[in-house]
Amino acid sequence: MRIFSGRWKNQSIIVKLIVAFVLVILPLYGMSIMITHYSSTQMQSEVERAHESKLHFYHNHLQFELERMSGLVNEFSFDELMSTLSTRSAIMSRYEVTSSLNDIHQKLSQIMVTSPYISDVVYYVPTLHKRVSAVDGIRNVEDQEWQNLLTTMGNLNGELSYSGSDLFFLKSNPYNMNYEEAPNFILGIRLSSGELKQRLQQLSETGGSDITLSFGDKQQVVISSSDQAASVQKRPSQTEHSSESAQVTRYHSDDFLHYALYDADHSFTLTSSIAEDVLEAPLEQYKLWLWISTLISIVIIMIFSFSIYRSIHKPLSALVKGFRMTEQGHTLTRIPHSRGDEFGYLYSRFNHMIERLHVLIEENYVARIRTSEAELKHLQSQIQPHFLYNSLFSIKQMAEVEHVELIQEFTDYLGQYFRYMTRDSQSEVSLGAEIEHAMIYASIQQIRFGSRIQLEVEPMNEAYNAIAIPRVIIQPIVENAFEYALSKRSRGGLLKLSYYSEQDRLAIRIEDDGDQLTDDDLQHLKHSFESNFQESVLRHEHEEITGLINVHQRLQIKFGADYGLAAERSRLGGLCIIINLPWKGE
Repeated sequence: MRIFSGRWKNQSIIVKLIVAFVLVILPLYGMSIMITHYSSTQMQSEVERAHESKLHFYHNHLQFELERMSGLVNEFSFDELMSTLSTRSAIMSRYEVTSSLNDIHQKLSQIMVTSPYISDVVYYVPTLHKRVSAVDGIRNVEDQEWQNLLTTMGNLNGELSYSGSDLFFLKSNPYNMNYEEAPNFILGIRLSSGELKQRLQQLSETGGSDITLSFGDKQQVVISSSDQAASVQKRPSQTEHSSESAQVTRYHSDDFLHYALYDADHSFTLTSSIAEDVLEAPLEQYKLWLWISTLISIVIIMIFSFSIYRSIHKPLSALVKGFRMTEQGHTLTRIPHSRGDEFGYLYSRFNHMIERLHVLIEENYVARIRTSEAELKHLQSQIQPHFLYNSLFSIKQMAEVEHVELIQEFTDYLGQYFRYMTRDSQSEVSLGAEIEHAMIYASIQQIRFGSRIQLEVEPMNEAYNAIAIPRVIIQPIVENAFEYALSKRSRGGLLKLSYYSEQDRLAIRIEDDGDQLTDDDLQHLKHSFESNFQESVLRHEHEEITGLINVHQRLQIKFGADYGLAAERSRLGGLCIIINLPWKGE
């Protein structure tokens, strides 16, 4: 939250104004969207309820007719004439058999007229090889015909059966799973596919949907109000086996929305399919108004933004540009204007401020240079030749053993060292001269410690020789290595100096193989390099790393915060000090 608040405070005023205006427009636009969404949702709900009501109405009607036809089949299967004809035909005369068949034909005709969904009622007497039809009358029949019809009994997992493309309510007596053994009779009511299709077409005239009636769990028989039924598709499994009380379920396929109602008693599914574009057609008007309101909102925002740009952002940008040019050192910057509003007053005050700044800038600049030079000299003066006393004692010891030549070499190095240290005329020297001075100091120390200390110095590239640096920055680092690492070694001490360059900087590595450096000491030194000057001086005023801190601060004053000293553990095991200097290359 703080990050977001900080970023918002840093945003331009024009952005804040536009955001504020958008926040005013958004509620109105949001209300339009909510009204449109609510209206479309209500309309879609009404359409869904209409489809569900339509399906429930036709389902109740069809369920009633199917239950009535099922009841008729069961009722007439116990009719005395139909149930006993097969067994009595052996003792009946031909006339009596014919008369009985005619009576049965009349009963079948009566059954047929009870429902518009009945296209025919058939009665088979296998022992007489006779078939009685309410439509075709009485005729002889082969065994294969009734056997084929008998094998289809119950193949739709309910009372309904299908044979070929026809639906039947079938009843045989006695019921026998052995279809080759002839029953006493077979009674069947054939449903009218044409009538079912016509009723579906009447039902689909309103609402622009296709109505499909499919029988069986696998949709073995499909009747649709349209010749190209979009709804003749496999339904999701959860819609096939819903609860016994018929429930309407919805699902999508392709570009259609389907409302399905499954009847478990008679194993049929009534499906209403409507194209999504037809369903969404009434919503297009609402969408059109939404787009119009969106376009109007965008135009209003653009007009407002342009007016804000002309009246506030443009004159404010001129003022910001003037400040930025002043920050870059263009102290003669002026903002010409003829305005009389608030921006005109700001422009006048800006020009007056520039005039005052131009008068004071030379004094401030000179004072800053003098302050920096004074601070530099103060830091330089803090570097003291701690090894002076040890050097005098070393000369005394060499005199006692009469090492005259070694005394001569030692004092020659010592003279060069102090001549370099006491030369105050120059605040900057070349890197080559500074390296030479550091090597003189190292040679003095090597004479003191003898074979215990070895120097490994990489030859310096001539391109680095002329780099201008503050005087006495490398010798204090070498002195620190001798004082706190190498002097404590009884043998095997090593001081290594190497160079490497990358991009726009030159790094000088000074490392030793001392064994006294701990991880805590290394982290303490790294933290000291990252602290500001005053904090470092107060913290390390009496510590052994004061010389390193002074060198680090002098380099940062000279070259900037990106340069100075860095510390890490040397590959030799001791401390590695890296001197980072700016270098543009050849």
